Amino acid sequence: MEEELAAFLRSQQVLSSDVHVHHQQGIRNARPIPPAGRQVAAKPPIDVTAWIVWERDGLELLETTAQAWAGRDVLVAVRDVRWPVLGVWLVAQDVRRR
Repeated sequence: MEEELAAFLRSQQVLSSDVHVHHQQGIRNARPIPPAGRQVAAKPPIDVTAWIVWERDGLELLETTAQAWAGRDVLVAVRDVRWPVLGVWLVAQDVRRR
């Protein structure tokens, strides 16, 4: 029994933090992260629809939340295996309140 367990454990692929790396894509309309001093948190977050332009998959209208803004840029939440972080800054014209 112990040998079977050991063989089973050896046969399992250990998933690392880059398990989804082959799914990752850039967002073509992403904006640079503005300086922290210019960022204003949205409290509470605002329900929005964001126009996301994926590197390979193209346009997606994403129902999400605005988390912050800085000038004419808006930080929206993105929970998608294609994007390695939890949000993206977009120009305000790519974001509409719901």
